[in-house]
Amino acid sequence: MSLTIGLIDYLNTMPFHYDLAERLQDADVHFERGVPSQLNRALIAGEIDLAPISAIEAARHADDVVILPGLSIASLGAVRTVLLFSWASDMSDLHGQSVALTDHSATSNALLQVLCRERYHIEPQFTTVKQHLPSMLAGHQAALVIGDDALVEGTLHRPLSTQSSVLSPFIFDLGDEWLKMTGLPFTFAVWAARRATAQALDDAGVFDALYASTAAGLDDDNRDTLALAYAARLGLPAGVCRRYLRDLRYHLTEDDLAGLKHFLELALDGFDWSRLEFWGQAEIAAL
Repeated sequence: MSLTIGLIDYLNTMPFHYDLAERLQDADVHFERGVPSQLNRALIAGEIDLAPISAIEAARHADDVVILPGLSIASLGAVRTVLLFSWASDMSDLHGQSVALTDHSATSNALLQVLCRERYHIEPQFTTVKQHLPSMLAGHQAALVIGDDALVEGTLHRPLSTQSSVLSPFIFDLGDEWLKMTGLPFTFAVWAARRATAQALDDAGVFDALYASTAAGLDDDNRDTLALAYAARLGLPAGVCRRYLRDLRYHLTEDDLAGLKHFLELALDGFDWSRLEFWGQAEIAAL
Protein backbone atom coordinates (compact mmCIF):
# COMPACT_ATOMS: atom_id res chain seq x y z
CA MET A 1 0.00 0.00 0.00
CA SER A 2 1.48 3.32 -1.07
CA LEU A 3 1.34 6.02 1.60
CA THR A 4 1.85 9.77 1.32
CA ILE A 5 3.30 12.08 3.95
CA GLY A 6 2.80 15.82 3.78
CA LEU A 7 5.71 18.10 4.68
CA ILE A 8 5.97 21.86 5.20
CA ASP A 9 9.10 23.66 4.06
CA TYR A 10 9.26 26.04 7.01
CA LEU A 11 12.25 26.25 9.31
CA ASN A 12 10.13 25.20 12.28
CA THR A 13 9.29 21.82 10.68
CA MET A 14 12.85 20.88 9.74
CA PRO A 15 13.55 18.88 12.94
CA PHE A 16 10.63 16.56 12.13
CA HIS A 17 12.03 15.42 8.82
CA TYR A 18 15.70 15.72 9.70
CA ASP A 19 16.43 12.24 8.31
CA LEU A 20 12.89 10.96 7.78
CA ALA A 21 13.36 10.17 4.10
CA GLU A 22 16.45 8.08 4.82
CA ARG A 23 14.66 6.15 7.56
CA LEU A 24 11.80 5.36 5.18
CA GLN A 25 13.81 4.68 2.04
CA ASP A 26 12.72 1.02 1.95
CA ALA A 27 9.04 1.78 2.61
CA ASP A 28 6.42 2.50 -0.04
CA VAL A 29 6.13 6.12 1.07
CA HIS A 30 5.96 9.34 -0.92
CA PHE A 31 6.24 12.96 0.17
CA GLU A 32 4.14 15.98 -0.80
CA ARG A 33 5.07 19.51 0.18
CA GLY A 34 2.86 22.52 0.79
CA VAL A 35 1.93 25.30 3.21
CA PRO A 36 -0.21 24.38 6.23
CA SER A 37 -3.52 25.32 4.63
CA GLN A 38 -2.74 23.10 1.62
CA LEU A 39 -1.86 20.13 3.81
CA ASN A 40 -5.00 20.69 5.89
CA ARG A 41 -7.14 20.31 2.78
CA ALA A 42 -5.15 17.41 1.34
CA LEU A 43 -5.31 15.35 4.53
CA ILE A 44 -9.06 15.79 4.95
CA ALA A 45 -9.59 15.05 1.25
CA GLY A 46 -7.65 11.79 1.56
CA GLU A 47 -4.92 12.92 -0.84
CA ILE A 48 -2.24 12.43 1.82
CA ASP A 49 -2.19 10.14 4.85
CA LEU A 50 -0.10 11.98 7.46
CA ALA A 51 0.94 15.60 7.94
CA PRO A 52 1.63 18.37 10.43
CA ILE A 53 -1.65 20.29 10.22
CA SER A 54 -3.22 23.30 11.89
CA ALA A 55 -4.38 22.29 15.37
CA ILE A 56 -7.83 23.76 14.84
CA GLU A 57 -8.32 21.70 11.67
CA ALA A 58 -7.47 18.51 13.57
CA ALA A 59 -10.24 19.45 16.00
CA ARG A 60 -12.73 20.38 13.29
CA HIS A 61 -12.17 17.02 11.61
CA ALA A 62 -11.72 14.91 14.74
CA ASP A 63 -13.93 12.17 13.27
CA ASP A 64 -11.54 11.74 10.33
CA VAL A 65 -8.09 11.97 11.92
CA VAL A 66 -6.04 10.76 14.86
CA ILE A 67 -3.30 12.83 16.48
CA LEU A 68 0.20 11.54 17.18
CA PRO A 69 0.95 12.15 20.87
CA GLY A 70 4.14 13.95 21.82
CA LEU A 71 4.59 15.90 18.57
CA SER A 72 3.65 19.54 18.00
CA ILE A 73 4.77 23.02 17.13
CA ALA A 74 4.06 25.23 20.11
CA SER A 75 5.44 28.20 22.01
CA LEU A 76 5.38 29.61 25.51
CA GLY A 77 5.19 33.29 24.68
CA ALA A 78 6.70 34.84 21.57
CA VAL A 79 6.79 32.45 18.62
CA ARG A 80 8.32 34.89 16.05
CA THR A 81 6.55 33.32 13.09
CA VAL A 82 2.92 34.24 13.74
CA LEU A 83 2.94 38.02 13.61
CA LEU A 84 0.36 40.75 13.17
CA PHE A 85 1.84 43.75 11.36
CA SER A 86 -0.28 46.84 11.97
CA TRP A 87 -0.39 50.53 11.19
CA ALA A 88 -2.07 50.95 14.60
CA SER A 89 0.16 51.02 17.66
CA ASP A 90 -2.56 49.48 19.84
CA MET A 91 -4.55 46.44 18.75
CA SER A 92 -7.64 47.99 20.33
CA ASP A 93 -7.54 50.61 17.57
CA LEU A 94 -8.27 47.93 14.98
CA HIS A 95 -11.95 47.80 15.94
CA GLY A 96 -13.96 48.07 12.74
CA GLN A 97 -10.79 48.25 10.63
CA SER A 98 -9.85 45.99 7.73
CA VAL A 99 -7.44 43.21 8.77
CA ALA A 100 -5.88 40.82 6.25
CA LEU A 101 -5.65 37.18 7.28
CA THR A 102 -3.04 34.84 5.80
CA ASP A 103 -4.03 32.19 3.29
CA HIS A 104 -1.37 29.87 4.74
CA SER A 105 -2.88 28.92 8.09
CA ALA A 106 -6.15 28.13 9.85
CA THR A 107 -4.99 28.06 13.47
CA SER A 108 -3.22 31.42 13.34
CA ASN A 109 -6.25 33.09 11.78
CA ALA A 110 -8.51 31.63 14.45
CA LEU A 111 -6.07 32.69 17.18
CA LEU A 112 -6.13 36.29 16.00
CA GLN A 113 -9.91 36.28 15.98
CA VAL A 114 -10.01 34.84 19.50
CA LEU A 115 -7.54 37.45 20.76
CA CYS A 116 -9.51 40.29 19.20
CA ARG A 117 -12.72 39.06 20.79
CA GLU A 118 -11.50 37.83 24.19
CA ARG A 119 -8.47 40.01 24.96
CA TYR A 120 -9.17 43.28 23.15
CA HIS A 121 -12.97 43.13 22.82
CA ILE A 122 -12.90 44.41 19.24
CA GLU A 123 -14.46 43.34 15.94
CA PRO A 124 -12.20 44.05 12.96
CA GLN A 125 -13.30 43.29 9.40
CA PHE A 126 -11.33 40.17 8.45
CA THR A 127 -10.43 39.23 4.88
CA THR A 128 -8.30 36.25 3.84
CA VAL A 129 -5.79 37.20 1.14
CA LYS A 130 -2.59 35.94 -0.46
CA GLN A 131 0.26 36.16 2.03
CA HIS A 132 2.54 39.00 0.93
CA LEU A 133 3.13 41.66 3.56
CA PRO A 134 3.62 44.77 1.36
CA SER A 135 0.45 44.18 -0.66
CA MET A 136 -1.50 43.16 2.46
CA LEU A 137 -0.64 46.38 4.28
CA ALA A 138 -1.21 48.45 1.16
CA GLY A 139 -4.89 47.64 1.33
CA HIS A 140 -5.51 46.88 5.00
CA GLN A 141 -4.85 48.38 8.41
CA ALA A 142 -3.16 45.20 9.66
CA ALA A 143 -1.92 41.90 8.24
CA LEU A 144 -1.32 38.48 9.75
CA VAL A 145 1.78 36.74 8.37
CA ILE A 146 3.11 33.32 9.38
CA GLY A 147 6.05 31.01 8.78
CA ASP A 148 9.41 31.94 7.31
CA ASP A 149 7.94 35.13 5.81
CA ALA A 150 7.04 36.30 9.30
CA LEU A 151 10.47 35.42 10.68
CA VAL A 152 12.17 37.43 7.93
CA GLU A 153 9.83 40.42 8.07
CA GLY A 154 9.78 40.50 11.86
CA THR A 155 13.58 40.33 12.09
CA LEU A 156 14.35 42.88 9.38
CA HIS A 157 11.34 45.10 10.22
CA ARG A 158 11.62 46.90 6.92
CA PRO A 159 9.80 50.19 6.29
CA LEU A 160 6.90 49.91 3.86
CA SER A 161 5.31 52.48 1.61
CA THR A 162 1.93 53.94 2.49
CA GLN A 163 -0.16 56.36 0.48
CA SER A 164 1.60 59.32 2.09
CA SER A 165 4.93 58.11 3.52
CA VAL A 166 7.28 55.23 4.28
CA LEU A 167 6.79 53.68 7.73
CA SER A 168 7.67 50.59 9.73
CA PRO A 169 4.52 48.79 10.92
CA PHE A 170 3.99 47.88 14.56
CA ILE A 171 4.38 44.16 15.27
CA PHE A 172 2.34 41.97 17.63
CA ASP A 173 3.48 38.40 18.29
CA LEU A 174 0.36 36.26 18.73
CA GLY A 175 2.17 33.67 20.85
CA ASP A 176 3.06 36.43 23.29
CA GLU A 177 -0.46 37.86 23.17
CA TRP A 178 -1.90 34.43 24.03
CA LEU A 179 0.50 33.97 26.95
CA LYS A 180 -0.43 37.37 28.36
CA MET A 181 -4.12 36.49 28.17
CA THR A 182 -3.99 32.91 29.47
CA GLY A 183 -0.60 32.15 31.01
CA LEU A 184 -0.50 29.01 28.83
CA PRO A 185 1.55 27.76 25.87
CA PHE A 186 -0.07 27.86 22.44
CA THR A 187 -0.08 24.84 20.14
CA PHE A 188 -0.11 25.87 16.49
CA ALA A 189 0.22 22.50 14.78
CA VAL A 190 -0.02 18.78 15.50
CA TRP A 191 0.82 15.70 13.47
CA ALA A 192 -2.37 14.01 12.33
CA ALA A 193 -3.07 10.85 10.35
CA ARG A 194 -6.18 9.78 8.50
CA ARG A 195 -8.09 7.24 10.57
CA ALA A 196 -8.51 5.06 7.47
CA THR A 197 -4.76 4.61 7.00
CA ALA A 198 -3.30 5.16 10.48
CA GLN A 199 -2.78 1.47 11.12
CA ALA A 200 -1.11 1.03 7.75
CA LEU A 201 1.23 3.94 8.56
CA ASP A 202 2.08 2.36 11.90
CA ASP A 203 2.62 -1.07 10.37
CA ALA A 204 4.94 0.44 7.75
CA GLY A 205 7.08 1.96 10.49
CA VAL A 206 6.21 5.54 9.55
CA PHE A 207 5.31 6.67 13.05
CA ASP A 208 8.46 5.17 14.58
CA ALA A 209 10.55 6.79 11.84
CA LEU A 210 8.93 10.17 12.45
CA TYR A 211 9.59 10.05 16.19
CA ALA A 212 13.19 8.95 15.62
CA SER A 213 13.77 11.63 12.99
CA THR A 214 12.35 14.30 15.30
CA ALA A 215 14.58 13.18 18.17
CA ALA A 216 17.60 13.39 15.86
CA GLY A 217 16.54 16.79 14.52
CA LEU A 218 16.15 18.19 18.03
CA ASP A 219 19.63 17.14 19.08
CA ASP A 220 21.41 20.40 19.89
CA ASP A 221 24.15 20.00 17.30
CA ASN A 222 21.74 18.93 14.57
CA ARG A 223 19.32 21.71 15.38
CA ASP A 224 22.15 24.23 15.08
CA THR A 225 23.13 22.70 11.73
CA LEU A 226 19.57 23.13 10.49
CA ALA A 227 19.53 26.73 11.70
CA LEU A 228 22.80 27.55 9.95
CA ALA A 229 21.64 26.07 6.65
CA TYR A 230 18.28 27.80 6.79
CA ALA A 231 19.82 31.15 7.77
CA ALA A 232 21.59 31.28 4.40
CA ARG A 233 18.34 30.40 2.64
CA LEU A 234 16.40 33.15 4.42
CA GLY A 235 19.15 35.76 4.44
CA LEU A 236 19.08 36.00 8.24
CA PRO A 237 21.81 35.80 10.89
CA ALA A 238 22.37 32.21 12.01
CA GLY A 239 21.80 33.26 15.61
CA VAL A 240 18.23 34.33 14.83
CA CYS A 241 17.38 30.94 13.35
CA ARG A 242 19.22 29.09 16.11
CA ARG A 243 17.35 30.89 18.87
CA TYR A 244 14.06 30.41 17.07
CA LEU A 245 14.44 26.64 16.85
CA ARG A 246 15.67 26.38 20.44
CA ASP A 247 12.69 28.33 21.82
CA LEU A 248 9.97 26.28 20.11
CA ARG A 249 8.18 23.44 21.89
CA TYR A 250 7.90 20.16 19.98
CA HIS A 251 6.67 17.57 22.49
CA LEU A 252 2.97 18.30 23.12
CA THR A 253 3.30 18.23 26.90
CA GLU A 254 0.47 18.43 29.43
CA ASP A 255 0.85 22.23 29.51
CA ASP A 256 0.64 22.38 25.72
CA LEU A 257 -2.48 20.23 25.79
CA ALA A 258 -4.04 22.47 28.43
CA GLY A 259 -3.39 25.52 26.25
CA LEU A 260 -4.77 23.72 23.21
CA LYS A 261 -7.92 22.68 25.04
CA HIS A 262 -8.52 26.24 26.22
CA PHE A 263 -8.03 27.62 22.72
CA LEU A 264 -10.39 25.11 21.11
CA GLU A 265 -13.08 25.89 23.66
CA LEU A 266 -12.78 29.59 22.78
CA ALA A 267 -12.47 29.14 19.03
CA LEU A 268 -15.03 26.35 18.48
CA ASP A 269 -18.24 26.96 20.38
CA GLY A 270 -19.23 23.87 22.32
CA PHE A 271 -16.18 21.83 21.32
CA ASP A 272 -15.96 18.44 23.07
CA TRP A 273 -12.32 17.64 23.90
CA SER A 274 -13.11 13.94 24.19
CA ARG A 275 -13.65 13.84 20.40
CA LEU A 276 -9.90 14.08 19.87
CA GLU A 277 -8.22 10.70 19.62
CA PHE A 278 -4.49 10.31 20.16
CA TRP A 279 -2.90 7.30 18.49
CA GLY A 280 -2.41 4.53 21.01
CA GLN A 281 -4.98 5.88 23.45
CA ALA A 282 -8.63 6.77 23.09
CA GLU A 283 -8.36 10.16 24.78
CA ILE A 284 -5.93 12.44 26.57
CA ALA A 285 -7.54 14.37 29.39
CA ALA A 286 -6.36 17.96 29.57
CA LEU A 287 -5.34 18.96 33.07
